[in-house]
Amino acid sequence: MSNSFETIDAANRHFEELFNAGKFDELVALYTSDGKLCPPDKKKYEGREEIKNFWQGARAAGVNNLRLTTGTVLEAGTDRLIETSSYQHSLDRGNYQVIWKRVGEGQNQWQLEIDIFN
Repeated sequence: MSNSFETIDAANRHFEELFNAGKFDELVALYTSDGKLCPPDKKKYEGREEIKNFWQGARAAGVNNLRLTTGTVLEAGTDRLIETSSYQHSLDRGNYQVIWKRVGEGQNQWQLEIDIFN
């Protein structure tokens, strides 16, 4: 496996770029089709359409200038990575944990499977 930290750090730069540009269709394509987003509002958003609605709502509420700081990335078998990191944006800052799922056998392509933040 290539350097997991570098892989996820690059994915985080891409996530920032898409969110900050308001490209939500491309942003939710970074999630698995059955991905789950668990934000501090105590709701669970499942699937790309619900996740897209959440991120669009966050943007409409004034969230912009998202910055992700990649912390640690742990390998969990051959098809999962567990990331624990921090975020900052125009209205808040906090921590998050993502379980990344490998997409495609033997490939270094990853999607967000479970995304939890506070």
